[in-house]
Amino acid sequence: MTNLSAPDASALLDFAAELHALDDPLPFPPHLLARLARLIPADEVGYSEVDPAARRTIVNVWHDADGEEGVVFGDDVWWAQPSDRELFWSVRDTHPICAHRRASGDWTTPYKVSDFATVREFRNTPVYQAFSDWQADYCLDVCLADTPTFHRGFAFWKLTRDFSERDRLVLGLLQPHLAARAAASATAAEAVEALAALEELDGGCANLVVLCSGNGVIEYASPASRTLLARYIGIDDGSVPTALLARRELLLRLNGSRLRVRVARTDNLHVLLLDERDLRVETLTTREREILDHVASGKQNNAIALELGVAPATVEKHLENIYRKLGVTNRTAAAAALKVH
Repeated sequence: MTNLSAPDASALLDFAAELHALDDPLPFPPHLLARLARLIPADEVGYSEVDPAARRTIVNVWHDADGEEGVVFGDDVWWAQPSDRELFWSVRDTHPICAHRRASGDWTTPYKVSDFATVREFRNTPVYQAFSDWQADYCLDVCLADTPTFHRGFAFWKLTRDFSERDRLVLGLLQPHLAARAAASATAAEAVEALAALEELDGGCANLVVLCSGNGVIEYASPASRTLLARYIGIDDGSVPTALLARRELLLRLNGSRLRVRVARTDNLHVLLLDERDLRVETLTTREREILDHVASGKQNNAIALELGVAPATVEKHLENIYRKLGVTNRTAAAAALKVH
């Protein structure tokens, strides 16, 4: 039975902490794979997300010992020829590890090719022969939770010498942490997509929402939200002060306006709800506010007077008072003050 050494245990804990604190839209960016290649020595490390049912690649991320790395989304630029895609899917299950996972339903145990085949047997498989230009003789891989339409996994490759049982143990201990990072990243992506959809509807809700990581990095904010943060707090580097995230609510005043910031936390994200009010509007009388509502809806003085049962001159006098209280000189500016109330 292989035991974890003290240095390996320390390195694994350091990596898990780095994984938890990672601020990146990708669940596993290339620089993280480089760290994995040092923790589990390999000539190349890759992470992939695929849809087996549709036979399509969602994303491929890799890092190799020569320092080459990259991220590719979709199939269009991953395969040298369009026919390579169909060829890969037709021979994919002849890979010894893949074949075992498909037959056993075991996706989360780390396996080596040598668990199922000798080097000679591996070289004779259709998948190796079809893609021998990027195959290595030794492979260790592990997958995250698998569904018929979503498969996520890591593959470690070596050109010489097989992976050790120590490597397998470290990868097995890392698997739950990798799965947790993938789940958190998926939650963040879904939240961003949902908020973006709200913004497209132009209902106003998404304009007042900001999503931040635990370190304050802004994961999502509409242009209007970013403008408010810059105006009231001076944020211009894409990061919210962690001191603000520690607050439940913050009230900020600026030039007759007030920004209320409410902070809530969901999973690994902080949600900031922004509510700007023009305090000058609150100085208006009930009648002045009523008239301003009509102005904001596009009505002219005569129509407003007719609806309220007053003379047009009375409406004009109220408008003069409204302009004075709001510090504006025209109908458009007055209506704009009402929009942020």
